Amino acid sequence: MRLRYRIDGILSQICTLHVAYWPAICVRLKVMCEMNIAEVRRPQNGRITFYVGPREIDLRVASHPTIHGENIVIRILDKSRSLLALNELGYSTEVVLQIKKALKRPDGIFIITGPTGCGKTTSLYSMLSYMSTPKLNIMTLEEPVEYQLPLIRQSDMRELGGMGFEDGVRSILRQDPDIILIGEVRDPGTAQIALRAAMTGHQVFTTLHTNNALGSLNRLVDLGLSLPMISSHLLAIVAQRLIRKLCPHCKQERDMTPHEAVLLKRPCSQTLFMAKGCLSCRGTGYRGRLAIAEILVFDQELEERLMTTSSKLSLKALVKKKGFVSMVEDARYRALRGDTTIEEILSAVDLQGME
Repeated sequence: MRLRYRIDGILSQICTLHVAYWPAICVRLKVMCEMNIAEVRRPQNGRITFYVGPREIDLRVASHPTIHGENIVIRILDKSRSLLALNELGYSTEVVLQIKKALKRPDGIFIITGPTGCGKTTSLYSMLSYMSTPKLNIMTLEEPVEYQLPLIRQSDMRELGGMGFEDGVRSILRQDPDIILIGEVRDPGTAQIALRAAMTGHQVFTTLHTNNALGSLNRLVDLGLSLPMISSHLLAIVAQRLIRKLCPHCKQERDMTPHEAVLLKRPCSQTLFMAKGCLSCRGTGYRGRLAIAEILVFDQELEERLMTTSSKLSLKALVKKKGFVSMVEDARYRALRGDTTIEEILSAVDLQGME
């Protein structure tokens, strides 16, 4: 039996126990989160809430059967932890400025895309917090609600009697909202009603699972929307990944290899930084995480181009001319600046194949 923590995205083994202890531990966890202790053949989900002083801690518990017995994963959410501001999310300064520019528009759809665990929900929460005032009615549909936000009406999909995102949005539209957050656009029905909400004067925030910003346009088409239909109702699309940040106390400068110079498109005379390890970072060489990202902000010129073509090459040429910085270019910049290592960059993006 192993106990492992995922810290900064990396699993670390903390200790091992004799397997004979596991059945009792497993049953105790199930009792605490009100799972069926007799059910060992099907996955189950539960939660445990407790307090550490004034801090409310929420544990999201998920069990899954394997050939060696049940595996249990516990996600720890500190509800008292303050939200990160936009400039604390690890984005580059330019990305933050572009996000704030897009948020000034009164209506449309704002999409954050990327794989599971890339910080999409945290980013959305920070944007809602940035916009939140007593004068706005902000409502969310989430599965689950990860953090409780002041002045925002949040709904947990699992507590709405089996209601799906499509019916949930339809209900929210009757609640006089100004801003709507939809946890994820999963099906054509949700995509259609999200677009309808944007067309009727609402700001809509949601997430997708695609590799990059332009790829989200293809995903929306797969969900039954046409590019001419959505072209004038998109605010921005942010694609992002999370990578570990070098510990500022122990990072070391080193020479760049010829192969790295090719990947980073820089001369070998430039230097990079590597992880070393110290007490401050528990010997890992890394401390915290940062976001490498790209943001596609929609304006009239891009909207007009989408009305006439769906060619990815044509769109890519246009956005590059307008100063679009791809996630790959952002990653190169972060490595060269000493924020992270090239090894971390390569674990998140393909420096040769994603441009």
